[in-house]
Amino acid sequence: MDYSEMTAIAQEHFWPNFGARQDMQEIPLRFLVSGEGAMVTDESGRQYIDCFAAIQTTMIGHGRREIADAVYAQMQKLAFYPAVLTYFTEPILALAKKLSTIVPGGLSRFYFCNDGSEAVEAALKIARRTQQERGHRGRYKMISRRLAYHGVTMGALSVNGLSAIRHGFDPGVPGVSFAEPPYCYRCPYGPDCSQCTMQCYADIERIVAFEGADTIAAVIMEPVMGAATGFSTPPPGYLQKVRDLCDQTGILLIFDEVSAGFGRTGKWFSCENYSVFPDIMTMAKGLTSGYLPLGATAVRPEIGNLFYGPHAKADFVHGHSMGGHTASCTAALANIAIMEREQLVQRSAEMGAYMLAQLKTLESHPIVGQVHGIGMGFGIEIVRDKQTRQDWPAELGITRSIRLRSWELGLICRNETNLVVLCPPLVLTKDQADKTVAILDQAIAEEERKLGV
Repeated sequence: MDYSEMTAIAQEHFWPNFGARQDMQEIPLRFLVSGEGAMVTDESGRQYIDCFAAIQTTMIGHGRREIADAVYAQMQKLAFYPAVLTYFTEPILALAKKLSTIVPGGLSRFYFCNDGSEAVEAALKIARRTQQERGHRGRYKMISRRLAYHGVTMGALSVNGLSAIRHGFDPGVPGVSFAEPPYCYRCPYGPDCSQCTMQCYADIERIVAFEGADTIAAVIMEPVMGAATGFSTPPPGYLQKVRDLCDQTGILLIFDEVSAGFGRTGKWFSCENYSVFPDIMTMAKGLTSGYLPLGATAVRPEIGNLFYGPHAKADFVHGHSMGGHTASCTAALANIAIMEREQLVQRSAEMGAYMLAQLKTLESHPIVGQVHGIGMGFGIEIVRDKQTRQDWPAELGITRSIRLRSWELGLICRNETNLVVLCPPLVLTKDQADKTVAILDQAIAEEERKLGV
């Protein structure tokens, strides 16, 4: 198909994920046809540095032939058989065993599904059923945080802290309360981080006190929040306080590692940066590096043993036809093998430190308030006033304009209302990192000239 034919089909027959009406109507469509490492190529042959790793997925980079070969070999034998009742396939068992060696905190039983939303959905249901089987049938409520992305299935959407994504689908599952996030640069309690009073944690305490701990099943949070905050990190001690609160009150702690897991933050899982571990963990994206759909929910043995094993006394009736797809599990095993062999988790920490230092040079721009990040996840805060951290009016679309200009210059990134976000593949080279910074430098400078700054 040529460009005009693909454009016509896209406009008439295709319904894109998270498609914005404005983008579909105003921006020339691109059609990506190939990729290698941190680069992707469109239908015209033009190349781009993929600094959003497809959709925060492609840790090992594009074009890994050995994953395709492993999946092909498995599909020649048996492409798919569901993990239902008492018959399973070897790849799903091998993957469960492998994950038990890299997932921290003693989480050693795994429920497999298709993506992050489904993994969160399962986690919420597991939390409720666990509380019921422990004799706490009144514990059904959830605490989440504002600006937290947890997915779009109805349960996951209900704990989604991005109101723009929930808009149009309310009311969701009842019983969800939202605390302030630990987004230090934009802290609503004051901009001076040196005087942090941990009010973001105190907000969770206040919700527990108000709702009653005996009504709350779980707290769900990303240890390092994702793209909506530019991978902002929590203040020291925050996660431990949440863990202690959950232990004291019998509330289960769910860590959503869908965006930040599998090396993104310089550790296999972001919670390892703080040595704080949950009762339940979700994962997806980097589990297969996006080569095939797969998600998983991990639990501590004492939770899994309530429902499975020789001493189980309760049922957990939940599943998906394609959950734990045989070929997807094969892709995950090959993906993890690459990450281990090439030490990509360690590389994330090392290359991330280099890239953060280079990105920090952008703080010389009048409209760049701060660059922050961890591992290979970064946020560039765009502000009108650096001292007060006042934002530009959203209707100006400044970060959108920077993103679109960066695309024209050969860089794929993401924007939030007042934030530019980068999370490249872990195989990004120093030359590509330097070029990324140069492109952003130019795009930001051009935007400043338009603003008269």
